[in-house]
Amino acid sequence: MRKQDKLFIVKYFLNILNGIFLVFGLLLLTFSLWISLNRNTLFTLLLSTDGQSLVSCVSIMVLASGFIIVFIGLLGYLGSLHGIKWLVVMYMGLLVLVLAMQAAVLVLLYRGKEMIPNLWKVQMDELISTYGNKNLNSEEHQWDILDNFQRMVHCCGRYNFTDWKKNEHKEHEGLLPCSCTTFTTKKRFCDALENATYTRGCEEDIKMWYENNAWLLISINSGLLSVDVLQFIAAVWLFRIMKSSIVLPKN
Repeated sequence: MRKQDKLFIVKYFLNILNGIFLVFGLLLLTFSLWISLNRNTLFTLLLSTDGQSLVSCVSIMVLASGFIIVFIGLLGYLGSLHGIKWLVVMYMGLLVLVLAMQAAVLVLLYRGKEMIPNLWKVQMDELISTYGNKNLNSEEHQWDILDNFQRMVHCCGRYNFTDWKKNEHKEHEGLLPCSCTTFTTKKRFCDALENATYTRGCEEDIKMWYENNAWLLISINSGLLSVDVLQFIAAVWLFRIMKSSIVLPKN
């Protein structure tokens, strides 16, 4: 096969991989924007400690990764289409960095699958225990988020409605948050009537939300990792052909 034909095939293959790479990068950008715009979700609240939100940190990291990946994909297009050797070399170097970054993210995601649920469980218990405390009016926004979630999912407490026994800010033991009932009143606490109280806990719904999003992020990163390896191989092959070519054909 002629060298020019090899060069065309490698360019074509690399550009297809770059297109897939760009798609994954745009998926990361979309995912990070979606997370950052959902600041009022219960899960964002439960992953906040000392005023710092773990979800916000993750969204910023994912957003930065998405921008870097899109930049590298565009750099690969320019280097391969115009036969610019130094761009191809830079492209290969950045691919190695992305490869290391995505491998680290995957390790963190897998290790975080146990740590993160433990964090939100502690936060949920603390939120239940402080709910309705008249000395903590600054936390009413957090209570509203919890109320909205319980009403939306028709759940009560973490395990079930008995978790609210830990709350010491009720007037008497027979009260539950009104969001645990079918009542539409704006009061914090209502009488727990047998036929009007949600008995199912919220833990399974929170766990499902987390696992779905965690596996989505893991899938995107795994796809990026696979494409990244193929891109590096194709880029090295392209550079070797370009290096041994005296005149590069223009597309």
